[in-house]
Amino acid sequence: LAKNADYWGKGEPYLDEIVYQVLPDRTSAAAALEAEEIQLAAFSAVPLADLDRISKVPGLKVITKGYEGLTYQLVVEINHRRKELADLKVRQAIAHAIDKDFVVKTIFLGYAATATGPVPKNDPQFYTADVPTYAFDVAKANALLDEAGYKKGPDGNRFSLKLLPAPYFNETKQFGDYLRQALAAVGIDAELVNNDSPAHIKAVYTDHAFDLAVGPPVFRGDPAISTTILVQSGIPDGVPFSNQGGYRNVELDALIAKASETLDTAARTELYKEFQKKVAADLPLINVAEWSFISVARDTVGNIANNPRWAVSNWADTYLES
Repeated sequence: LAKNADYWGKGEPYLDEIVYQVLPDRTSAAAALEAEEIQLAAFSAVPLADLDRISKVPGLKVITKGYEGLTYQLVVEINHRRKELADLKVRQAIAHAIDKDFVVKTIFLGYAATATGPVPKNDPQFYTADVPTYAFDVAKANALLDEAGYKKGPDGNRFSLKLLPAPYFNETKQFGDYLRQALAAVGIDAELVNNDSPAHIKAVYTDHAFDLAVGPPVFRGDPAISTTILVQSGIPDGVPFSNQGGYRNVELDALIAKASETLDTAARTELYKEFQKKVAADLPLINVAEWSFISVARDTVGNIANNPRWAVSNWADTYLES
């Protein structure tokens, strides 16, 4: 990318050009940074497993900000057409079977946060912690499944289901493996179905050929943009990253509609806090964790991550120290 001499900002952009270097794989990014072949690796180009070591390398810095407006959410999508999963007690049991702290520490190596609902904790306007929560409790999960009428059979299983982890990130695939084991611990036999991206999107969002799916929807700073669509009914078949699980809640739909038409900021914020409470109570899906991309840069790169969408915004004020 070459500098635009007619750019409107006085004295900007500071850089004469930005050269994007295509690397063969993610493991090459750390080596290229250390060799000073590149100055910046954004969008988690450096694997999580390398970050602890790379953070100790002189001349390099690990930056966890600049993506707050692009927060990824690790969710369990639920097909409510399945009789067992249409039962709230079963959904609550699955929520209690998931050790969110373990997921954050082991899969994300601490570069994530546990989730309480459909709005991430780093959102300064809409987030509320005043929602029902589901602590990791295998005994409670088993009790809820018993109460729902799904007793363990002679083989220790209550019922079987298909689990489709999204293939887009290592973390979503790893969580799929973990979730299969977590479900097995409470007597639910989950068959992992691993697809490539096109096949996964078609299976989940068009064919509805899943019972549970692992998804990474993105919170984009406002629930109306890409969050309410995850639980709102009436979404046409084939729309990716939307409610394709057959879930319908008339009260929740009405709340979503009201919030979308409300202009007063304070009133709108309160409506979306109520939205979070209803989603956490009824569990149309299960929010497990939330994470953002991470950048690694040379110390000589300035004005990185100075807004919540920095990586996809204007880099006119980014500079290199000589």
